[in-house]
Amino acid sequence: MNAKEVVEKSRIATFETKTLTKHFEFQKSPDIEIIDNNFTIRAEIVEVLLEDFSNKDVELIRLLFHEEFKCVLETGRNLCLYQLCFYLYNLGNLEDIYRVYSAKYGGNNMDVQISIDRSMLYMNTTIERVINYVENDFKTKESNKKKYPEILTKLYDLKEEPDYESEEAYNLFISGYFYGHQNIGKNN
Repeated sequence: MNAKEVVEKSRIATFETKTLTKHFEFQKSPDIEIIDNNFTIRAEIVEVLLEDFSNKDVELIRLLFHEEFKCVLETGRNLCLYQLCFYLYNLGNLEDIYRVYSAKYGGNNMDVQISIDRSMLYMNTTIERVINYVENDFKTKESNKKKYPEILTKLYDLKEEPDYESEEAYNLFISGYFYGHQNIGKNN
């Protein structure tokens, strides 16, 4: 199954997207040059999604993120994680804050952590909404509070000392990065 077929199959409402994982799951290679036997197909799927992704793709994006993050943790290679974080940021589902946060602060690789913008923690909304979501989530999910003890500190730091003049300014920057600044408004 090629990348386009994986994306098309995942968009069928009655299809169980998780069954597609076998086509792109992290599979460590004994060959040091290859590192991950499924990296190429995973990267191709990520690129196909750039042309047209929406919340109908969120389950596939989350699965891709999970496999790519496993690759990062196991090998230290950061190949598609930034783009997958962009997709999650762009879609703005607040429950994905933990994925983006983990990519930025949860890995064991400084290069990966530096490459992920902390402004992605805006999740394409206001920082106040993100903080409110996490605070409320912590009230009902003690496990998240234990797993991400520093997330609120990082969010408050971002609120107090933003990297951009506004959430909109960051959105313009990151959209321009992926689509080309001359194309903003055409693809998103």
